[in-house]
Amino acid sequence: MSDADEMILAGSRPTSTDPIGALHKRTSFVLLVDSLVFTMLMYLFIGSIEIAIVPGVFTLMVWMAYRQKASWAYWFAPMIMGAITLCFSILLFLNLYYLFTGEPASLFTILILGWAIFSSVRFIRIHFHPVYKMGYSGHSVYDEGIKLEANEMLAACPTCLAVLAVNPILLSPEDSCPHCDSPLVTSAGLEEE
Repeated sequence: MSDADEMILAGSRPTSTDPIGALHKRTSFVLLVDSLVFTMLMYLFIGSIEIAIVPGVFTLMVWMAYRQKASWAYWFAPMIMGAITLCFSILLFLNLYYLFTGEPASLFTILILGWAIFSSVRFIRIHFHPVYKMGYSGHSVYDEGIKLEANEMLAACPTCLAVLAVNPILLSPEDSCPHCDSPLVTSAGLEEE
């Protein structure tokens, strides 16, 4: 039976007892694949396995440390993913250029590269979310001793992503974030009502 105070991230399966852990496992897998792709691309561009193995070993060390939630590896993961995203973007641009100039290009490759770029950007962005940072470091918003009142829930400010205890029934357009002074209710939220 699920507890009403349990935090479930949007898009996660409600049966998961640790949504941050599940997200971390998926991110670790993407980092492993990106590390292997990075090593292969280095070999293709440099042509020497001896030179390409050095960044390959480094990226695999980052993956192993990231999988074990080492603090030093946290920002290396999105940097490796960002480097691969940049490589994929260049390859996508070249394939699009070839497609429009009549050179041989694969539409399938263009679609795969587009999806890889989209997915990579999503996995890079989660590293900037404060709840994921807390989960990676082993903390939880519930470790802070937060006591929620009746009808309150934890929510992130839409601007600075600060985690706040709010009562959604009492929120109004005049309410602002205590950290960044931005409105907590956006105009998009008002149009849905």
